[in-house]
Amino acid sequence: MSRRALLTVIAGLSLLAVLDLFPLIYMVGLSASGGLGPGGEGPPVVGGPWRRLAGSAPLFSRWVIVSGAVACLSVGFHLLADAMAAFVLAKWRFRGRTVVFALILLSLMIPRQVTLVPLFLGMSRAGLADTFAGLLLPGLGDAIGVFLLRQSMLTLPDSLLEAARLDGAGAWGTFRHVVLPLTRPALAVLGVLAFQHYWGDFFWPVVILHSESRFTVQVGLAYLAQSEFGPDVGLLAAGACAAAVPPLAVFWLLRGAFFEGYRGGALK
Repeated sequence: MSRRALLTVIAGLSLLAVLDLFPLIYMVGLSASGGLGPGGEGPPVVGGPWRRLAGSAPLFSRWVIVSGAVACLSVGFHLLADAMAAFVLAKWRFRGRTVVFALILLSLMIPRQVTLVPLFLGMSRAGLADTFAGLLLPGLGDAIGVFLLRQSMLTLPDSLLEAARLDGAGAWGTFRHVVLPLTRPALAVLGVLAFQHYWGDFFWPVVILHSESRFTVQVGLAYLAQSEFGPDVGLLAAGACAAAVPPLAVFWLLRGAFFEGYRGGALK
């Protein structure tokens, strides 16, 4: 590649990066200045939205804790349950395996909005509306995680699993000591993506929750930004900046395994 072509590619990628980061930069700018009055009224003050967010710190902290609990419990359940299901579908031979996997793929084609009404009615009749259990339970079923981990486990050589069995390892021992370590990059990719999904989910929490003390951070921000003066955009931007920290921290902690998983998928 010539020097001119290389500079053109770099310039084009730089422009795309700026366009991609512009909403984030704009959000940070909105959170930097605003009035201290209700709805951001009053003369602009540096960090005004952040100061008003600090005034709601007890309630905002509770929303963060609820979101963190939902995300961590959901991700932990997915990584274990999806990995076990994927191991069975990838390496065990039993009648109906293809049918079971086809049903899992079929569930991916059903839009989330289709199941919203029956899911809400079922949770309400079970007395789980506006509860932590009602918020958590629907997210424990995850077909995409089973599919992704199964594809990763199909690449593991059967001879390696057979050697573990000859050494005396049972099904659980083989899964725990052989399969899980070898699929660590795929688990990291699924963990990061699942945490981002459940942390940022707005659709189901806004339907099932009604008490402000039980809101997740995303629903809480929408509630907090409303005032008699109109939407408080500065406060919403400050809260969104604060809410972006945990997913970024999770990605930073798992970045090595995350990129290893993507590289492995590209090479395969």
